[in-house]
Amino acid sequence: MTVARREHFGELLEPGLSEIFYNVYEQIPSMIPEIFSVQSSDKPYEKDLSIGAMGMFRKFTGTVQYDRPYVQYEKIYEFPEYADGFQIERKLYDDEMYGIINRRPADLAEAAVRRREMDAAMVFNYAEAAVAVDPEGNQIPWVGGDGVPLCSDEHPTRSPDGPPKRANLGSLALNHANLQTTKNLMRQFVDDRGNKVAVVPDTLIVGVGLEEIAWELVSSEKKTTLGQSENINNPNIHQGKYKLIVWDYLADDNRWFLADSRYMKRFLKWYNRVPIEFKMEEDFDTLVAKFRAYMRYACGWSDWFWVYGNIPSS
Repeated sequence: MTVARREHFGELLEPGLSEIFYNVYEQIPSMIPEIFSVQSSDKPYEKDLSIGAMGMFRKFTGTVQYDRPYVQYEKIYEFPEYADGFQIERKLYDDEMYGIINRRPADLAEAAVRRREMDAAMVFNYAEAAVAVDPEGNQIPWVGGDGVPLCSDEHPTRSPDGPPKRANLGSLALNHANLQTTKNLMRQFVDDRGNKVAVVPDTLIVGVGLEEIAWELVSSEKKTTLGQSENINNPNIHQGKYKLIVWDYLADDNRWFLADSRYMKRFLKWYNRVPIEFKMEEDFDTLVAKFRAYMRYACGWSDWFWVYGNIPSS
């Protein structure tokens, strides 16, 4: 039987710190499962190929006529590596400074969750931008497979009989009338052949700054018109029609998004290539135990017509 000696203090600490890390990590709320289609991957990258829509369903005239959807755009999801850690000196263990030691895995778990949320929120924080700035300050291309941002008035199509451009970007402030306007615009979405898409807007996504007005819009029995009392007795058409998602990581208090949750879960992707892991290694010469967390993931969108973004000017 192998007896753990005191000089192997890293091995003695690892089980307890690992438990703290995973407990904290799993308990922190995340909006990613609420918004994204979360999947696992065992590949070096994931590729999504969008295919054009089917045409009009035809009347049978004696033989089946076979449609030919056009290949649209390719989306590649690559998996960068993310890693961070902390070190614990032997003397902290000897002096039983467990209050300090136990805070370190908890802080590391919070940092990991924060990074994931920040990366996920970039989909909305840079929804109208062709270039995004990641949490390290690096500029990265931020367009979909069709070559334009998620929310744009320039979405192209490769189908010869389709519309030249399609739009899902506006600049309306969030209020009763503009929510209805945006809903109607989404219901007019057409596919690459110009046929109506069965979009059902049912999810309102806002940041903290719009939480109160958004809650009033989706919950009030009476129409809310920002102080215009002549309409206060009218019923609220929006009551109970939308799921409200308030995301602390949306950086702009003015922007808001209306989404079809069914299509959102189909086209807004999150791939876990390597789920979060927590490991330890002890350095014999320096008397330092090193603990690190590691993960790989990717997120993005494979198509755009699940969402309409309003980005009012400041």
